[in-house]
Amino acid sequence: MRLVYTFVIGLLLFAAADAQEYRMVGKLPAPVMSLTDLSGHKLDTRELAGKTVVYNLWFVGCPPCMEEIPKLNAIVDQFPNVVFIGLSSSSAADIKKFIAKQPFKYELIPNAAKDMLINFGNADASGSLNVGFPTHVVVNPNGYIEFRETGLKGVDGVRRTLEHLAASK
Repeated sequence: MRLVYTFVIGLLLFAAADAQEYRMVGKLPAPVMSLTDLSGHKLDTRELAGKTVVYNLWFVGCPPCMEEIPKLNAIVDQFPNVVFIGLSSSSAADIKKFIAKQPFKYELIPNAAKDMLINFGNADASGSLNVGFPTHVVVNPNGYIEFRETGLKGVDGVRRTLEHLAASK
């Protein structure tokens, strides 16, 4: 019995150490998506391998999304070697009307609700997928999610994460 008990404890410690190592890494691979931007250009995210990518999940009419766009544009200017992609649930027509008044320097992907839910959604208690807006995701050059945050505070997190990635090169 003592041998079984020792084996079980050892197994639990091994599993805990393995789980801890995963938590220390704490990164999930970036999703693979086939997207179409406002101008009809096709984008396969596998083509972004080796690059830092920032995703912004937003929609026209989202007050916090609108508020953060000038700050996001400043980040685009600060990090010219980073790929910035804005996934929006809004239609191409609505986005074009919006950016005529408020430029947004991200590569904009309209009608992306399905991509947002499948790739960045969080399951609620019933199993339904939900996305909060705005959501920011930074993918490192190795293809792993380095940062994810929902809300206005995500803008500062994106900047800090990009500064950290730039400093570690």
